[in-house]
Amino acid sequence: KSKTPSCLARRVRRTRAGPTRRITEVTPRTRTIQRAHAAPARAAHGPRANANSRRRPTRRRDRRATTKRASIGYPSGEDVDVSIDIDAEMSKIAFERALPTMFSDLTMTDPQHWRSTHARIANGPVVPQQLIGGTPMIDLSEFSANPKVKIYGKCEYLNPSGSIKDRIAQEILARALETGELKAGMTVVAATSGNTGAAIAMACAIRGFPYIVITNQKTSKEKIDAMRAYGGEVIVAPSGVPADHPDHYQNIEATMCAKNPKFYGVNQYDNPYNADAYEKTLGPEIWSQTEGAVTHFVAGGSTGGTITGTGRYLKSVDPTIKIVLADPKGSVLWDYFVNDIPEEELVAKSWEVEGVGKDSIPGVLDTEYIDGAVMGDDSSSFRMVRTVAESSGVLLGGSSGLNLHAARVLSSHIKEGTIVTVLCDSGVKYLSKIYNDEWLQAKNLDKPLADVSKYEVHWKNGSHEVTEDEENDSLWGREQEEKELRFLDEVATHMVEYHRNSIRATEPVSVYNSPADLHASFEEMGVPLNFRSGESPISINNLTTAMNAVLDNSVRSSHPMFMNQLYAGVDPIALAGEWASSALNSNVHTFEVAPILTEIERSMLAKIASLWLGENADGSAPDHDGLFVPGGSIANLYSMILARERACPEAKKTGMPQGYVAFCSEQSHYSYKKCAHMIGLGMDNMIKVDCGKNGAMLPEALEAAIAAAKAAGKTPFYCGATAGSTVLGAYDPFAALADVCAKDNVWLHVDGAWGGAALVSKQHKHLMNGVERADSFCWNPHKLLGIPLQCSIVLSRHAGEFMAANSYKADYLFQPDKNNTEADLGDRTIQCGRKSDALKLWLPGEYRG
Repeated sequence: KSKTPSCLARRVRRTRAGPTRRITEVTPRTRTIQRAHAAPARAAHGPRANANSRRRPTRRRDRRATTKRASIGYPSGEDVDVSIDIDAEMSKIAFERALPTMFSDLTMTDPQHWRSTHARIANGPVVPQQLIGGTPMIDLSEFSANPKVKIYGKCEYLNPSGSIKDRIAQEILARALETGELKAGMTVVAATSGNTGAAIAMACAIRGFPYIVITNQKTSKEKIDAMRAYGGEVIVAPSGVPADHPDHYQNIEATMCAKNPKFYGVNQYDNPYNADAYEKTLGPEIWSQTEGAVTHFVAGGSTGGTITGTGRYLKSVDPTIKIVLADPKGSVLWDYFVNDIPEEELVAKSWEVEGVGKDSIPGVLDTEYIDGAVMGDDSSSFRMVRTVAESSGVLLGGSSGLNLHAARVLSSHIKEGTIVTVLCDSGVKYLSKIYNDEWLQAKNLDKPLADVSKYEVHWKNGSHEVTEDEENDSLWGREQEEKELRFLDEVATHMVEYHRNSIRATEPVSVYNSPADLHASFEEMGVPLNFRSGESPISINNLTTAMNAVLDNSVRSSHPMFMNQLYAGVDPIALAGEWASSALNSNVHTFEVAPILTEIERSMLAKIASLWLGENADGSAPDHDGLFVPGGSIANLYSMILARERACPEAKKTGMPQGYVAFCSEQSHYSYKKCAHMIGLGMDNMIKVDCGKNGAMLPEALEAAIAAAKAAGKTPFYCGATAGSTVLGAYDPFAALADVCAKDNVWLHVDGAWGGAALVSKQHKHLMNGVERADSFCWNPHKLLGIPLQCSIVLSRHAGEFMAANSYKADYLFQPDKNNTEADLGDRTIQCGRKSDALKLWLPGEYRG
């Protein structure tokens, strides 16, 4: 013990038999095994320094409180002690659990998990295909043009056939066998620029399939020899022929497979399994090895599989990651992505870098996932790998040089970040070319490494990095913006928990404080309720405190003990619609500003009109017009405007003339009186009608009131009935009232703000009998259906009535000659801005039926 550090002297061990704990001494043998297994662990957990990188001295700190020892059982049955930093391991476990990947349910010992490669290597012999993937990542930041930008390279040359293409060979053949596309006795045929050929050859040798690979004369002798070495046939086609020429190596594969049903064509340029391979393996590896720190991924395009599949995965876990295409000068991909030249007009030129760039657009490539592009050239690519070999001791192929060149250029265009690129294959495959000085000189490619300022990064619209000028010109800086988005994220999480506690009654309905108490409390926490002149802004932390205080001092209306006669509770699906509507911040006035939200509103209006008036014989919605409006009082106002338009259309321009009167029950909502004031009718001209003992309007009382008004020289034009009165919950006799109104052409409106919900109740629908005879109807789903405030609908029975009553034809906004002008809802309203309240009714309607 005197020679052993105290933190290593005692071990907590877990045997394979179960969670028994015992203390053991450290032995020299266990230390040796720990060191032996450290290398694959390092490879799995992040980028490593290259051979010439200096290690910075680190200050040791006492880990006794946070370091424990566990044991791993090996095939021999022996337990081997492995040191575990509890803090680091817990962080890593949390990180791994957060990975939204198809491997989230797998352990590292599962064959499908990429880290199982390292577990297998550490535990004993493996078969060749078990070595595919799980490659280490090395730190090449010494080549970054910006000290704040890291460059990491994924060592794909360590795959068994020597290139990244082992990933797709494994996936394509495995999937083809699963689906029955490839069967015993067939021959695998693959067109390739080199590396896929060797990978397919290896995969076929392992599985016992004969193979034919077709390449072209541009491919290095080393790669052609490697393709033959696995025992199959290699066809070398001419280089430089057009993409549609029958002698193009891709077309030879297609022709051979079309003529012989015993041939299985790999078709790597159009095979979706290609991109799937990288989405399943390379993307998760990069995300995990950088612990989510990757900000940019750089890859060349040949088949398009690497950049498409990896980009698809990385953007699924973090949409802000930028995917950058590296393309050699002469390839058509640059013109296709950057210059938007149609595919049929692309013209390829020559370049020497193998395995990257293309003379046609591969079907696998999906530019949706590509944010930017960097153009390289042969000399920059080759000089890059020569420099890496001479300074870092890593021998790479030309496509790796193109990728590193693009990463280097990219590093000079961004402020900070972590760039990951792929080192596709080994320089051993190009000893006769890239690493042959005579060959370089003959090709005039032995040039020094050019300054990065000579190269540009092209960004797709909306994907470019923010420049310093743009940052300074912005209302909020990027850092501040991110801080506020994190606050938003915290609030969203908190609100879900708030709602959960409310509906489960874990907190009281309310905590009462007087107005003075509330002001004093917020003053004390540094967030006064009243704004003061010259007041300094508060911190995000204080804002979070204030937000919590707002919640704590609010009434929990979703609590089961919240007893309100008009509304209670919030449907969580509808709440999602409310949040989405606010986040979208769309104004439902013109179709082009809110296309889907406009159609959702029209759809919901049609559905509610069918509930009110009944469907047509063919199941379609009846003739109707309507809007979602901010509350039942405003809905009643709209109904009076519609009635005024029918009775006195000139009032829209000249004002309401004297002599008109309207009627409502003595138990009706007070908004009827207010609406009379707002349309210029006057509150005295909204006449209250007697009700019976149950609170419902008496038809004979309405008839008498109309007769009295006419006798006094007045013109009756409107009657407001009620479905579910505010105090007694009474339903007026709609059919009888409709009979009375029809005699004198009086507009009948039914205020169903509260009681209109009976339309969706099988048990209580009879309360709405006769409502279909009304001229207009309103309903607030935010009352009895638990839709968040506000959600109110007003409908009339004839199309075009809202436009006639409210339109002003503001042609700067509602242009008559634009597309889909008939879909605009805005000119039918008395508002300009209008929130999408229909979404929060449509979502639960779809979900609950």
